[in-house]
Formats: sequence, structure tokens, C-alpha cells
Amino acid sequence: MDLRSRYTNRELRPFYAGSGAIASVSEDGQLLATSVVDEVIITELGTTKRILHKIENDDEQEITALKLTPDGKFLAFMSQAQLLRVYDLSAKRITRSMKISSPVYVMDCDSSSTLMALGGTDGSVTVVDVENGYVTHSFKGHGGTISSVKFYGELNSTTWRLASGDTNGMVKVWDLVRRNCLYTIQEHAAAVRGLDLRLSNSADQNSLELLSGGRDDIVNLHQLGPGKKVKLLKTIPVSQQIEACGFIQVSENNDSIYTAGGEAVFQIISLDSGNVIKKTEKPIEELFIIGVLPILQASKVYLVLSDQTLFLADLEASFEASGENIVIKSKIAGNHGTVADMRFVGPELNLLALATNSPGLRIVPTAGFLSQKKDLAGDLDNLKDSEGKDDDSTSLPLEVEVLEGHTDLLNAVDSTEDGTWLASCSKDNTAILWRFDAHLDTFEMYAKFTGHAGPVTAVGLPNVLRGDWPAFIITASNDLTIKKWAVPKPTGKNEGVHIVKASEYTRRAHEKDINALSISPNDSIFATASYDKTCKVWNVDTGELEGTLAGHKRGLWDVSFCQYDKLLATASGDKTVKIWSLETFSVQKTLEGHTNAVQKCSFINKNKQVVTTGADGLIKLWDLSSGECLRTLDAHDNRIWALSVLQDGEEFATADADGLFQFWRDNSEEEAKQNLEDEKLRITQEQSLQNYLSKGDWTNAFLLAMTLDHPMRLYRVLDSSSHAGDENSSHVFNEELDTVIGSLEDEQVLNLLKRSRDWNTNATTHSVAQKVIRCILMRHNIAALSDIPGIMNIIDAIIPYTERHFARVDDLVEQSYILDYSLVEMDKLM
Repeated sequence: MDLRSRYTNRELRPFYAGSGAIASVSEDGQLLATSVVDEVIITELGTTKRILHKIENDDEQEITALKLTPDGKFLAFMSQAQLLRVYDLSAKRITRSMKISSPVYVMDCDSSSTLMALGGTDGSVTVVDVENGYVTHSFKGHGGTISSVKFYGELNSTTWRLASGDTNGMVKVWDLVRRNCLYTIQEHAAAVRGLDLRLSNSADQNSLELLSGGRDDIVNLHQLGPGKKVKLLKTIPVSQQIEACGFIQVSENNDSIYTAGGEAVFQIISLDSGNVIKKTEKPIEELFIIGVLPILQASKVYLVLSDQTLFLADLEASFEASGENIVIKSKIAGNHGTVADMRFVGPELNLLALATNSPGLRIVPTAGFLSQKKDLAGDLDNLKDSEGKDDDSTSLPLEVEVLEGHTDLLNAVDSTEDGTWLASCSKDNTAILWRFDAHLDTFEMYAKFTGHAGPVTAVGLPNVLRGDWPAFIITASNDLTIKKWAVPKPTGKNEGVHIVKASEYTRRAHEKDINALSISPNDSIFATASYDKTCKVWNVDTGELEGTLAGHKRGLWDVSFCQYDKLLATASGDKTVKIWSLETFSVQKTLEGHTNAVQKCSFINKNKQVVTTGADGLIKLWDLSSGECLRTLDAHDNRIWALSVLQDGEEFATADADGLFQFWRDNSEEEAKQNLEDEKLRITQEQSLQNYLSKGDWTNAFLLAMTLDHPMRLYRVLDSSSHAGDENSSHVFNEELDTVIGSLEDEQVLNLLKRSRDWNTNATTHSVAQKVIRCILMRHNIAALSDIPGIMNIIDAIIPYTERHFARVDDLVEQSYILDYSLVEMDKLM
């Protein structure tokens, strides 16, 4: 029986999560800097998306602010410990570290990538030379926490300004050349979060215009004239809390600005009329934009949302397009939060549909990251093995598509076998059926099912499509009922979204929440798993109860049908998985081994095995015939909520409560072949070793024994060579072997000393160990030996046993004198 027990894996970790620091992008849009609590991650956003740098914060304090220089050469970041660190991306190390007077939450870098401005909570503004690492300016005068900073400068000129805003609504503009405050403006009633400066369009070419936006929902445009004169040109109410604002540089007449913040809306406003020209659609989820990152001469901007999702908006394309919608080129998910459920979908099964703690249905591409269908001949070196070796040759699937339709968090998803139909259910008491549109290359909402009185917790689609669409959908809800719904037949016309309000039948199913639902391979029956400790089997056509499976001691989290036999698996909070017969409704086997609740279970390998995931963060592979756990895969640190299996277990994906994904691929066959090759090589090498020993070829015998890394084989070679040598020779072993030991590299010397340390603890093998130690000390420089890392610990372990061996020899010598004396005295008596 061929069982699957060896899997390689690649992981997809959140790269932007758990920190209030706003992400930063280089001017060319190729580098993205984000934070995950106390770690900074720099990601390449080119054709191949990959993690370039992971910068650990030694003080383990949360990152509060970070900023890439526009040229992408340096990254400056601040932590709660008030330490500013500058990281050199080319040297891959922190080059500067300095203490700042107060915590910093806002930063900005000038266009020349020279100066970095830091806004402190004590109202001070500090300017630092990034490359040289010293403070160039220190400005004080604000009465509140600095909430925004913005540079303005012209190369080869004396016009260098820095604008700063605080939480009291005050804005100050500083002259960096003269090191003084030029303007103080108090026109906002709340924190100023957006600032921008530009040359004035007026006749006075030396004046600047200042744009400021605050959490008081207004934008002010000021003209900064000579002699500290400030003129308020315009106040625009924008009806949204402003977190970022700026001048638009791609418009022909250059008379528009952008604002972003509340309700997660980015909008372009005409300065002449004050009207909104373009804007993004308001998402259903309650989000807001926390930052806007212009790139490519501000022709495009990244919108940073509060859920750490980044939208790339193309401003040039937006102005060219008709309508008022902003053109969104792509979306990048910094993290997916807690993943409750997921399924492989799409015509090629190269997309992953996620039910997360969000109303949006997330679709993540996996092509190139995980082999699909029958394309299993990919190089194993492109995978990340279970020992954690990374390979960045494959692009990370960072992009995400968010499908809106639900108004509350998603609970579960299901899909048809061909991946073209997808069902989702939510806490908004509804289920939605989505259809893949090949022309748009995305899923479109097809039908919405309303009628449950509580959150819909599980959904199931038929496994057999008797037409071009799934004929029915089954849902389970916290209202303790199950419903079967008829799916309207597609007409091929643009029919819009079907709203289905009446179900074919409704049955009260359980006494407590229903956590999972599964439909049999032939669509004749379906099963529900409940927190009332039971699993119930129902007839699909009539909705009548056919059997109750009771035996678990805790609530059930999952249920799964076997594709090749009349078996059913249930996963429970009692840390077990039970295998049931669908003919007798009795327990066939109980799989025990998890140390916490079992969250998911699925049959794989043509009913020979079961894969399970648990709240203990472990994945277990079980042999169904024996009920034994074949292997435990440990790659998660938190509860594994989601499991999706491809190709009968040749591949599967898992996701946990931290939003960490692991993509697994079976390599049992490859590993078996490799083990066979390794065994052949070992036998060949052992035969070669015996041949070298019989010929007295001590050099090759010693080197081969070192390569095999087997202590006793190495000992026999050294012992045999010492017996074969000339006892009157000045060599320790023989000239040939002594020379080889003298030419060993540091790592080889260290390994040889480790073996000698072990041999030295035994009275029968210590003599060879002492010879090895003597030979090393004679043939190697003592000073060079002492520099080898870890060697002193080995020597410290060798000395006590060596002293014991010499003490025993001294005792034997002393006893030999007594024996000689006794023999002499006996001769006298004779």
C-alpha cells in the first residue's frame, strides 16, 4: 500500500499586520516597506514578488513609523523604544541608530533622499541626515503631538521648506536653510493629517501654496507670501475624516487635489468648484484609508487601508477614463486576518477562495506558487521544505481580489469540483452563489439566498453537475435549521443577480450551532456536524433524517465524506476523529493523537488515509487501515481553522488564526527514490572503505570515513592505521595519515575533535582519541585552533577524562614498582 507521509511546503506569511505604522513605497514603486508588530519587511513589487529583507527589531518593541527613501537605498524606522534606526538595503545591515526625545508616529523624506523628518509626541520636529546619521534640525513650537510632516524643496536652490501639523489643528512651515519658523496657521479644529506644498499658480512665482487636511473634515488652501504673510484662499468641506491629502500633478490644468480617509474613499476634488471629480467606491466593510503613497511622479498612488490592504490607483488612467470611478490596477493583501474556511477554485483550480473575518470574499491566486492539476514535475528546489529553507525563485501570491456581496463576516465557502461555481455564507443570514466569468476572468454574483433567521454557518454545493450549473444549494444556520434551495437555471442573458427567498424544504436539524456541512459524492445524502456532539445524515431530495451519529464527548467542528467508500469522518473538540460506516452508522475507528480540538478532516489517497488539522497547530496524516498517525506536520503556531485538499491529497493548503498559509505537496515518491539512491551510495561507499582498508590506503579510507560521518567506521580506520604503523617512527599514526590530518579544514578538525571527545570517555577507545588529539596539536597552529568557534567547549570536555586516563597510567606504573620490588625480595629468599 502506497501511503503519503512526506510533504514539502511553502509558506505565505502576513507581511503587514499588527502595527500602526503606515507602509512606505519607493518612488519607482518597486520596493514596499511594511511592519509586522516588531519586524520590518521589505518586499519587491516587480514581476516577481518576493521578500527581500526581514529586519528584526532587537528591542522587540512595536514599530511605530517607517519610511523608505525615494531612491530605495535606505529605510528609516522607529519603535516604541524611541529608537531611530537606518537600514542600508545594499549592505543589508543597520548603519545608524539614535535615541529620539519622544515616540514618533509620522515621518517624511525629502525628494533627494537626503533628509528624514520625524514628528514627535512632545511636539518637536527632528530632521536627520539619513546616510550620515546625525541631526540637522530640531524644531519646537507645537503644543500637541505632531500628526503630519511634509518636505518641499527645489534642487540647487535655497527654497527648502518643512510643514508640520499637530493634533490641536496647528500648522507650522519651517525654513530649513535659515532654521526658523516662517508661518504658523491655526485654521483646523482637529488633528492635521494631510499636508502638501507646491509653487503658487499666482503671479508671484516666489510664493508657495499650502494644502492642509484634518480630521475636522475640511481642506484648507493657503498662499504663503513674503514677510510671513498667509492668505487663506479656499476652504473645502469634504464630508470625510481626512487622513491624507495632496495636489494632483497629472491633471492638465493642475487645479485638483485628492483627499482620503473616512469610509475608505479616495476622491479627487476640483479646486475651482470644490466638487468631487473622481472617487473610489465605498466598501461594504467599515474601513478607512490611513495613508496615500504617491509613486512615479505621482501618476499612481498606493492607498493603504486600515486592514493593511493596499490598492494601486492609476490617476492618469482615471482622468482618461469616462465616469467618476478611480481606476484600481491591483490590490495587495498585507494579511488576511483569521481564515475560517477556504477552497481551491477557478477553471484551473489556481485560485484560493477565502472566508475571513471580513464581509468581502477574498480570491487569492496561487499559480506558480503551488503546482496545479497534473503539473507535478516542478523542481522540488522551488518549494520550501519542512526544515524552513527559503527559495525566492517563485513569485509570492500577494495580490487579492475582494468580491463584495455580504454585509457581515463570512463563515464558510464551498465550490463545485470544476471550480467554476463558488458558494459563500455569512453572519448576515444569507448565502451567495458566485459564477466564474471567463471573459472577465473573475467571479460574479449569480444568486443570493435569503430566509434564515440567524447567521448561515455552513454551505454545500453538489458534487455532480447534471447541467451547466449546480441544481441546488444546501445551507445550515445558527437558527438550528437546514435548508435546500433550488438554483435558477442560467438563461445565457444578462439576467442580473437572482434573489431566492423560498427554499425547497426547511428542517430543524440540531439542538446547538451547526458548524459544518458536507454532501456525499453522489449527491444522495448530506451530513451536518453540530456543537450538540452529534452528526446527522439527511436525504438530499426529501430532507428526511436517515441516521444520527452519536459518540463524541464534545461538539463537532467538521464532517467529511469519503469519495471511494461508504465512510464518513467527523472532527470533534474531544481531540479525536471518528470514522463511521454509512451502512450501519457505527464507529469503525477513532483516531487519537491531537492535543486539542480537531478543526478539520478530509479523506485522501483513495480512502487509505485521512488528513486532520487541530487547534494545537498540528497537521496529522493517518493510516486508515491501522488508525495510526503516520506523520505530524508542524508548521503553524496557532489554531488551524482552514484546510483545502487538491488531487486526492497530492496537494493541500492550510491556514491558521494568524493568517499564515502553508501550501503542501506530496513528495513521498521522490523521497523514496532519493532514499534508495542514498542507500545505494552508502553501500558503494562502505565497500570502497573496505577496499581501502585491505589495501592499506589510509588517506582515502580516512577521508571516506569522515564523509560517511559514522563514528565507529572512522575509529576502525584510525585504529587499523595505528597498528599498521612503525612503532619506532616519529609519526603518530603514519606519515601519510598524519599529513592528511594536518591539512584538514577548521570544520573537519572540529568534527574530528568531537569524535575524539566521545571516544575519550571510554577506556577501550581512549588510546585512539589521545593519538588524534596529539596529531592535531602537532600538525596545526595552536593559535589558529583556538579561533575555531566551539572548539574550547570540546577541549573542556576532553580534559577531565584525559586527566583520569593519565592518573590511571600513573597508578599502574606505581604498582609495577611494587611488583618489581616484590620479585627482587622473592629472589633473595630463594
